[in-house]
Amino acid sequence: MCASRNTSEKAGKLKEVNSDRKRRNIITLYVDILNAIGTCSRKSHIVYRANLNFNRCQKYLDELLRMGLIKIEKTHPIKWSVTEKGNEFLKKYNEIQNLLQL
Repeated sequence: MCASRNTSEKAGKLKEVNSDRKRRNIITLYVDILNAIGTCSRKSHIVYRANLNFNRCQKYLDELLRMGLIKIEKTHPIKWSVTEKGNEFLKKYNEIQNLLQL
């Protein structure tokens, strides 16, 4: 009986910890990735700075590339950089964030 009680207590604590986490929406993910890229970064740096795994990071990098917000700066090793359009996106995002703060 003690073992099952112990297990249910752990499960309850796990739920408490996970309930505090908030999922990022797609716009926030894009902003985090663009900020992680900075002037120029490799994928491994982006993964760690934006707190993503490699597969998801690649998916979002492909989307941002398709939208013209980032570009490939160097091919070996691949380095990503933010385009002028990407910088404009970040600027508008920050303006909206500031506007919504009361």
